Amino acid sequence: IFSKVSSGPQAGDLSVYSVSALTALCKPGDLLELLYLGPSEHPPPHWAVYVGSGQIIHLHQGQIRQDSLYEAAAGNVGRVVNSWYRFRPLVAELVVQNACGHLGLKSNEICWTNSESFAAWCRFGKREFKAGGELQAAAGTQHQQQYYLKIHLAENKVHTVRFHSLEDLIREKRRIDASGKLRVIKDLAIVDGKE
Repeated sequence: IFSKVSSGPQAGDLSVYSVSALTALCKPGDLLELLYLGPSEHPPPHWAVYVGSGQIIHLHQGQIRQDSLYEAAAGNVGRVVNSWYRFRPLVAELVVQNACGHLGLKSNEICWTNSESFAAWCRFGKREFKAGGELQAAAGTQHQQQYYLKIHLAENKVHTVRFHSLEDLIREKRRIDASGKLRVIKDLAIVDGKE
């Protein structure tokens, strides 16, 4: 379901750009991941939908809002992350329409737990990105959907983790992104009994 690799044919997926360079690469409907550079304790990446003319729509501080990419990125870096989820995307016009249709919603009206879930829902239209979406999707079915997160640790070393909800997968991925790769590699080595 989710894959972020640092080598091989998809290696370009990890390239980061300054905001001015990123804006030139973006098309309306693209998913963006904004990365904050700075001290070792930094927030997890922030996701947004690019809607054109240097503008993004994103879930920020409990509100769906439209902001300038320059202001939202605040001098940091970002990348286009359209291919990280293995779902078929909606057409760009629908992605933008999904994002615009929720502008102004506040905390008590929002059914997404973080910016990544909101942006990914806009792009793919999958209810699983909404809080509790798996419960709705599984109602009346016999099997439970499983989601896999592949963590590429080093050359030819991959750790795969299975989740029963997309929400749990995103939460774990955001924890990994926020805690830094070295700590995660150590944690996984302990889990795999290879310390």
